[in-house]
Amino acid sequence: MRPYSAQHAFTLIELLVVIAIIGILASLSAVAISRIRVHGQVVDAQRQMHQLLNAIVEYHSDTGAYPVSDGVKGAAIASQGDFTCGGSALDAVFGGPGAWSTNNSEIIAILMGLERYPNTGGPTANFGHVKNTRQKRYLTANMTGGTDSPGVGQDLVYRDPWGNPYVISIDLNYDEKCRDAFYQKSVVSRDVNAIGFYGLFNSSDTSGNSDQFEYRGGVMIWSLGPDKRAALDHANAGANRDNVLIWR
Repeated sequence: MRPYSAQHAFTLIELLVVIAIIGILASLSAVAISRIRVHGQVVDAQRQMHQLLNAIVEYHSDTGAYPVSDGVKGAAIASQGDFTCGGSALDAVFGGPGAWSTNNSEIIAILMGLERYPNTGGPTANFGHVKNTRQKRYLTANMTGGTDSPGVGQDLVYRDPWGNPYVISIDLNYDEKCRDAFYQKSVVSRDVNAIGFYGLFNSSDTSGNSDQFEYRGGVMIWSLGPDKRAALDHANAGANRDNVLIWR
């Protein structure tokens, strides 16, 4: 008969098996926690975008206009009639600055009734309350201490939970059809001819080959999502798959 300690002691193989099982369980728990965290961030982004949309709609209802400067409005009407503010979010997609390079700080300043940028003290588009004469706070959002964190930064750019600016497009010719600088692209939004992904459509080209995909409404808001990327590829594929769209 073997001694008591020999009967009940773990062998090296048993210890290794136990350690391996613990490692597997820990890995599965980490993956589950990460997914829960990302899901929570997506929900936060959706909530923030809806709050932003409601603020823009309320401002439009009160003033009969959208919260942009006269300069932006004039430039938009002189071109296609719509305006996209994407800033660094779209600069990265298109490989450099363009008409979309204005960030959303102008809109946020007007909606929050702010006359100056906190980080520089410079005047906003609402200086003198010219764009928010009621001095009404249409948007209530978390103000952050920096210029690259989620929330409204000291530069008044509203960033998503992953630190990227929200992309906002506005129908400035008031035809209730809005074109976003990214999602108007045929390579992105075309599904079957003029029918686009996520309810977009091309009313100007039945083949859907032109970059004129639109949303039926006045405002489009979206985020690059958890991967912080977008690409000139199908809206439901690759880097675009996790983009968070208010109209989706």
